[in-house]
Order: sequence, then structure tokens, then C-alpha cells
Amino acid sequence: MFGRIESTYVGIGLALRVFLFLQTRIRNYFEDSGEFVTPLNSWKRVIEGIYLRKLNLSPFVGSIVHETPLSLFFYSKLHGITNGHVEGLFIAADLLSAILTYKIAHRVLIQLFNEETKEKASYKRDSQLLWLTKGNIHKSAYAVLLCSMINPLSIGTCLAKSSLVFHNLLLTMTFYFFMTYQLLPFIVTLCLVSSISLYPVILIAPALLQFSKTNANNRSLIRIFLIIILFVIVSIGILTLNFFLNHQSWSFIESTYSFIFHVPDYTPNIGIFWYFFTEMFDHFRSLFVWTFQMHVLLLYLLPFTIRLRHDSTFLFWLLCALFCTFKSYPAYGDAAFYFNYLPMWSFLFRYVRHGLIIICMVLVAILMAPITWYLWIYTGSANANFYFAMTMVFNVAQTFLVSDLLYGYLKRKFLLKNGLTIPQFNGVEGQLEFR
Repeated sequence: MFGRIESTYVGIGLALRVFLFLQTRIRNYFEDSGEFVTPLNSWKRVIEGIYLRKLNLSPFVGSIVHETPLSLFFYSKLHGITNGHVEGLFIAADLLSAILTYKIAHRVLIQLFNEETKEKASYKRDSQLLWLTKGNIHKSAYAVLLCSMINPLSIGTCLAKSSLVFHNLLLTMTFYFFMTYQLLPFIVTLCLVSSISLYPVILIAPALLQFSKTNANNRSLIRIFLIIILFVIVSIGILTLNFFLNHQSWSFIESTYSFIFHVPDYTPNIGIFWYFFTEMFDHFRSLFVWTFQMHVLLLYLLPFTIRLRHDSTFLFWLLCALFCTFKSYPAYGDAAFYFNYLPMWSFLFRYVRHGLIIICMVLVAILMAPITWYLWIYTGSANANFYFAMTMVFNVAQTFLVSDLLYGYLKRKFLLKNGLTIPQFNGVEGQLEFR
């Protein structure tokens, strides 16, 4: 049930989006912005793919469409139902994502509160200042909803009519089913979102931790095995469905998964892949493609899964933040997805070591990126290095943010167990190290 506060926030979000959609110049700017639109999520490319399908031509010939056949089929139905006026659907999908994000945040905080209540006997008395309260839960959940409704990155993504709006809705549904322990819907949505953008496949790791728990809070190897088998079966089923929707052709693989993994398109975006591969000699390319992709898909997966094996919810959010930051074709909509959850972790903000630096870096990058783009492309008074500098600043800021929140999460758990007083060694106060 929605109360007065929730309804007010949703109304604000709806009014903002409707008003800005009516401003043609603003809408056109976002639709052409490289920070919000990439070759993977451009609605203009989707429209072209829909018309190619109507003409019985393959949309996957060349480098036009990079959505899966299933996604293209879904978008063609939406386009037909609305007669091409899909703005309302984008607004509805964005608002639904925000509402689900609010529900997820509320569940996460309730879960953390209940876990801490059970373990309070093992906490030090002087750590009471760090304990979660029911008041914290409601305030943080409301803040998540408000952030989702007024986040400029979310609004810009909606105005750009980026298909990321639907991708993020699917990823949010995955998170919701994860938190509500609905295994089959979770597996289906995870397989769907992984079939679209590849990187969410790593979320199977927190799923194994979440769904394999027994009553004794241990993990069953049989359950882990069954979850993996179910994930593989559903993934194969979705891949087969894409095959049949593409007239029994595998041609879509080159335009989707290969396109994501091998990064052949150097259209500038807020990521780092495009610049490195533009400047790199071709004979080094394969090495760095594999290095960059394994950095996203494998490097952090095992150590973080081991370290956060008892904190699967935080692990889920952390992995989302990592692949949203380091994927091959990122946009502001990816960052907006996990930014909207930041108020949920407000109890960790006191441990953030570079808060002011992170805020300044994000603001400078967002404000300066379109300026450096204009100077580079339109006036010719700058070059690619200026624009890339802003994307690098934005990515470094995200890295600082994620590492600081991880540090804060681990430090808070340590202080709850050991108290706020740091022990001294040889008369010198000890220092906590991030390991």
C-alpha cells in the first residue's frame, strides 16, 4: 500500500518526466547525447530494426541493431500498440523501476535490522550508536524513492528514450525477486537481462549464496547444483527462442554478444573502452579486450563472493555497481541504476573517506562532459583527450565510491563486533586496513 509520502514522490517524478518530454529541444538533446545513448540502447536504432523486420530484412546485417531478437520482438509490439508514441511507456517503466527500487530498499533494510537484532548479544555495548533503528529504515527507504524520482541521470535516460529504461526495469525485477526469495522468477529475469547485456550473468554468484541456504543457515551443495542447472536450462531456452525469432539464424550473436565482448564500435561514451582501443595498436587489441572483459566478469567475482559470503544482498548491489561502471558501452542510465540505491546505504556514509572528492568529481564530470564534447566535435578547439578526461574522472569517482562503501560496510561490521574503541599496540592506536 502506498501512503501520502510515496504518492507525493511518485507524483513529482511523473510531473517532471511529462513536463520535460513536452520540451522538444530538451528531449532532442538527450536523444542525441552520447552520455545517455550508446549503440546498444539507442531507440533510433531499435526503430530502424523494427522497420527492417517489417520488410523481411535481417536487422542484424551490418552494425545497426544490437538488441536481441526477443527484445526487438518486444519493442515492435510496444511500437505497434502505441502507434509509435512510446513516451508514456518509457515514463511508466521508469516509474515502475523506481517503485520497485523503493520496495527493495525497504526489504533490504528490514532484513539488516532483523539480522542485527538477532546478533545484538554478540555486539559490544559501546556500538549502540551504529545500530539500525526502525526510524532509519523508513527515512532511508523514502530517500531511495525520492532519489529514484528526481535523479537527473534517470530522468535523462528516460527522456533519451534509451532502451536502458527497460533493461534497468528487468534488472530491478531481478533484484526484487532476489530479495523476496522467488527462485524461478529470479532465474528467468536474470537470464533475460543477461541475454541482453551479458554482464549480469555474474549475479549468479550472490544467487547461489541467497537461495542455497538451509534452515541451519548452511549451504547445500545439492541446491547450488540445481540452481546452476536451472540457470543453464533457462539460458539455453532463451537463446533458442532468439534463434527461432531470428528465422532460425544465429546471425544475431555477432551483433549482440560479440559486439559487446569485442567492442568494435568506438563511438565515444562515458566508459573507457572506446578511447583505449582507438589509440591502441591492432596487434595488442585481442590481449586488452580479454584483459578488460575478464576485469569486469572475473577479477572481482571470486574474492568479493568469498569475503561477502554472509552478505549476499550487499554483494548483489556491489557487483551491479561494478559491471555498470566497467562494461564496454556504459551510459549514465547504468550509473543511475545503482546510484538510486545509495540512500539505502546511508548508515555507511560516516565511513566514506573521500566523500567530498567523489561528489566534486561526479559533478565536474557530468557538467563538463557535454562542454568538452561540444568543443571537440562542433568548434574543433579541443580534441578527444578533453572528453576522455571527463569520462575518466567519472569512472574514477565511481571506483572511489564503490571501494569506500565496501570499506565502510566491512568497518561497520568490525566495530559492531569489537566496539568503537580501536585497540592500541605499543601505545599507538591501531589502524584498520582494507583487505
